[in-house]
Amino acid sequence: MLKKLPIGLQTISKLIEKNCVYIDKTALIYDLITQGECYFLARPRRFGKSLLVSTLAEIFAGNKELFAGLAIASLPYDWKKHPVIAISFSDLDCTSPENLQESLKRCLQRIAKQYQITLETVNTPGAMLQDLVKMLAKENTVALLIDECDYAILKHIHQPAMANEMSEILTNFYAVIKGLDAYLTFVFLTGVNKTSKTSIFSGLNNLNDISLDTKYNTLLGYTNDEIITYFEPYLIEAANDNNYSAEQVCNDITMWYGGYQFSHRITAKIYNPFSILLFLSKKEFSNYWLETETPTFLINLLKEKNYSIQDFDQIKATSSELSQFEVDDIDLKTLLFQTGYITIKSYNIDTRNYTLGFPNKECIDAFIIATKNENINIPIINTVPFI
Repeated sequence: MLKKLPIGLQTISKLIEKNCVYIDKTALIYDLITQGECYFLARPRRFGKSLLVSTLAEIFAGNKELFAGLAIASLPYDWKKHPVIAISFSDLDCTSPENLQESLKRCLQRIAKQYQITLETVNTPGAMLQDLVKMLAKENTVALLIDECDYAILKHIHQPAMANEMSEILTNFYAVIKGLDAYLTFVFLTGVNKTSKTSIFSGLNNLNDISLDTKYNTLLGYTNDEIITYFEPYLIEAANDNNYSAEQVCNDITMWYGGYQFSHRITAKIYNPFSILLFLSKKEFSNYWLETETPTFLINLLKEKNYSIQDFDQIKATSSELSQFEVDDIDLKTLLFQTGYITIKSYNIDTRNYTLGFPNKECIDAFIIATKNENINIPIINTVPFI
């Protein structure tokens, strides 16, 4: 029976139970969890960060049966059961600093309740996290998984004063994690912003940032080989529906949704998974990412600041520029890279400079439409090489 497309699913247990296609990344995940303990990974939204966090949660909960037939099931992993604290900041109330604090406290209380633990709510969120981790660690060391860790800042990025208040709350919350090292087996944080170690993670300076790590370039998103291997029946259907050859459909998919790279060394180009799934479902090329992923903070920033960029397809950037993030002075190319509008095209090993550009047609169209809708006058090019 043809497996279903996992459109909108971010929970691996639901994905498996509903007989959906799962691109098996568990061999890479195995390397991740057995070769280190404290990570940060930045990717654009809709690239599968939440599904990865869900997968990690199930692994550390010891639910081996869920992974039957997947790569990790045949690897030498002990499957010990660990308490799991999983927090997604995109699910919290980030409308104000006060609401963020209270929402974070309620989230920690809910997790504590699942483990029959009572937390003192008079404490700060950081103090509550400390108490929760230490109490859970009486059973076994704890896996701490934080998704969209910078969401509260990005939501208010066009309001520097508010963004800085959010940043202060997050800095204080994340600062307690390093001191809990003896009680933690694994720490994993995801976000859009490849945040510099001097900002919200200043107290958590033992994070291994794998955002531009060649080994994990393909950890999220789909590769060309994965699309052909896992979605072949859907590709044939799309080809027949459009009166194309299968080869032409694959070429057009690359032009529309491929071209991403998250490393200076090319291992494989990455395709936007959200757009791929919707194309295979609807069998029609369209700007699916634009419908859900034109960040308000990016549009507001473009409206408020007078940037001058002449050519979006040949932007030079250093590694530090790709990772810098100052709320009061944001470089547009940094934000465009982190939000997925532009990507790494090449790397000069002598100068250590990256060349950035649009990865595909969808990103060009999304940017043009978004800026036109807001009457933003930024010079852009109309055609770029995609591959």
